Amino acid sequence: MDNSVARPKSLKFKEPVIDVAFSPTTNLVASSLITGHVFVHRYSVDGNSRQQRRKVHKKSCRSVCFSGDGEVLYTGSKDRTWQAMDVETGTETLRITAAHEKPIDIIKYVNEQTVATGDEAGNVKLWDIRKKKQAFAYKEHVDYISDMEFCQSKRHLLATSGDGCLSVYDVRKAKPFQVSANQDDELLSVAIMRGGKKVVVGETDGVLGIFSYGQFGDVSDRFPGHPQSIDAICKLTEELCVTGSSDGLLRIVQLFPHKLVGVAGDHQALPVEKVVLSYDQQWLASCSHDHMVHFWDIGYIFNDTEGEEEDAAEEVRGSDDELDAQAESSDGVVDAGESGDNDGDGGWGSWDAGSSDDAAGNSSRKTDRRGKAKAKAKRKISSESFRQSKQRRRKDGKGASFFSGL
Repeated sequence: MDNSVARPKSLKFKEPVIDVAFSPTTNLVASSLITGHVFVHRYSVDGNSRQQRRKVHKKSCRSVCFSGDGEVLYTGSKDRTWQAMDVETGTETLRITAAHEKPIDIIKYVNEQTVATGDEAGNVKLWDIRKKKQAFAYKEHVDYISDMEFCQSKRHLLATSGDGCLSVYDVRKAKPFQVSANQDDELLSVAIMRGGKKVVVGETDGVLGIFSYGQFGDVSDRFPGHPQSIDAICKLTEELCVTGSSDGLLRIVQLFPHKLVGVAGDHQALPVEKVVLSYDQQWLASCSHDHMVHFWDIGYIFNDTEGEEEDAAEEVRGSDDELDAQAESSDGVVDAGESGDNDGDGGWGSWDAGSSDDAAGNSSRKTDRRGKAKAKAKRKISSESFRQSKQRRRKDGKGASFFSGL
């Protein structure tokens, strides 16, 4: 994390921010608030400007996402309603009331015809946007849906739940494709890595669980190390991701071999609710319990890896046997829309004993091929330590997110 790099100013709101999403096509970012409001800002290092401010729900707006072309914004709410809004005009184009029996926790854009929603009771639904009605409903979980990811090549929707299971659905079929065994811990986040060969889930105890795609019965590998829960995962490349943890740190993590690369941002011990990557791969945006949306420079990761993509893609096409063998062997702040700054201190984050020595040794060692680019990125990250976590995630009776009661 390099605080000397100019970046968009943090957006500050009067109420807590629950979710944040980048447009996939332009420099717009959407933020959803506990009040039911949705904001859309155009961000830039030269200053941010507010494009939309709408009260779209009666109760808290828990989830927000853009359509594939960036023209529509979808939101889901505690009021059991989800809706679609035209990004340019702010006009509501679709609203489904009483979509679930329980409050909606998450909404996910699937394709131009389908969106998915998940609720507090563990129900997942697919909706036909054109027909404006439910297509399929699945009841495979007994606790809240925490995160969703869509695999375009397989047309699979993946969902994690507080009940400790990962479920996979073919969006063309009424029955689930597969449901994993209980992992004995809440699953909070999910990402698809290694060219679609691996699925990574974040757990409450700070472990990254890794499934081999198509073998969802149980994890094939586990990577411990985070001192607290992994509430968000954002994919960077096929082998690099950013994790958002309850200790407030955004960690850059490499998989196969597994190691901590560095720290991308710090929310000062406040739990990270969401972290996302901009369309141009220049910025991360994240939200926590401080009423803000922060921007972090991540472009150096991609700039330094230019010219290495072809080699990395070739390696990703390696066999699952090779991957499994590798796994076994690696045990400035302003009111929203105005100007200001909220720079934090840079450095390395807390890491559990047992993985810290290995991570520190690996981070200073030059590697060949793909590792050359990683070494460059590591040299840009300060080695000054972040202060230890002072706050634990606040939970309700089920152990759900702080915002579950909102």
